[in-house]
Amino acid sequence: MRKRVVILLWGVTASGLVSAQQVCDSQSFNSHADQIACEVKQTQLKSLEVKRVFDDVMAANARFGKAPGTAPNLFTVRLRDDQKQWRAWVAEDCKLQGDLTMGTAGADVEQDCLQDAYSRRIKVLQQMIQTLGF
Repeated sequence: MRKRVVILLWGVTASGLVSAQQVCDSQSFNSHADQIACEVKQTQLKSLEVKRVFDDVMAANARFGKAPGTAPNLFTVRLRDDQKQWRAWVAEDCKLQGDLTMGTAGADVEQDCLQDAYSRRIKVLQQMIQTLGF
């Protein structure tokens, strides 16, 4: 039952992301602020996807730690620290990139930066899951 709920929630998140992308790509905004609000929503959905995949990494790590001959919690603290530091660095880096534009495009640049970083991070996290063997 839990697996079906997770799949359903993931499907809702994924469909929300697709619809946010479609809406944000359209030219139907009344203002730049409306477009930015849409991009922020899109970024938040991508951030939730990063969290979900990181949770999958931690689950794979827990299973890895139960393998015979493996020290329990071998990577747990380092994985959590890495994710926390990565999130902080990305937030600062993307804010800086947006600020450097010195104009209204800064918000667009920051959101694009965050979305690109989140997409890359998801790939890295998925590689970690594969490396852990689960």
